[in-house]
Amino acid sequence: MDMPMSFYFSTDATILFSGWTVHDALGLGFSVLAIAAIAVLLEGLKRFVWWLGKRRQKDPLDVRNNIQESSDSHSQGTSPLLRSLQFPPSIQHIERRRLKFHIAQSLLHVLEVVGAYCLMLVVMTYNGWLAIAVFLGAGVGYFVFAANMDIRVDAAEQQPKAQRL
Repeated sequence: MDMPMSFYFSTDATILFSGWTVHDALGLGFSVLAIAAIAVLLEGLKRFVWWLGKRRQKDPLDVRNNIQESSDSHSQGTSPLLRSLQFPPSIQHIERRRLKFHIAQSLLHVLEVVGAYCLMLVVMTYNGWLAIAVFLGAGVGYFVFAANMDIRVDAAEQQPKAQRL
């Protein structure tokens, strides 16, 4: 089998394995859409893993986070200072929760790596249409899923220098 070493634009392609072969424009079109969708979903998975990491970084021993999760009926009559001094239900509960987040994040990371390598292999077919599908899918996925990431600008940076003290 002769592999091209530069990008080409053709409707004939074998994608990832011998069972996924296209020979016409319709098959290539569906393959391009599928690959672009996979790239979009991979970007969504990356953002989800990032979100899990941010959630796991929250200090689980910060009792204020655990108090907010408890029912409001117990905390309405107490002051915020008193609520901040209360202890979580148990350390074992916190450790189990931390382990669950870590296991979920690890499994999703493996899925992310496998997906990224598969998309890399699609680009390495050197079919220009398939490569464009990967690039556009990744761009659209980033645009969609990174839109509401926590990007905060310090209030002091927003003010002109003359107004800062």
